[in-house]
Amino acid sequence: MKELSIFIDESGDFGDYAVHSPYHIITMIFHNQDDDIAPAISKLNQELSYLHLDDLCIHTGPIIRKEEIYAHMGI
Repeated sequence: MKELSIFIDESGDFGDYAVHSPYHIITMIFHNQDDDIAPAISKLNQELSYLHLDDLCIHTGPIIRKEEIYAHMGI
């Protein structure tokens, strides 16, 4: 029997509209557990390294709200 994992997350600014954080995002991940995702994780880690975001958990809320280290990054 195959197993499909489904992850759904939403992030954004839930307050009044703010010009610095106009986005809200819904992410859906569908992962067939028979498929190896190690190459995709390696590529993601490499891309994060290019942005000097090594060893960092990804939380889209702070990115969308342009908090702290994300303040000067473009979308």
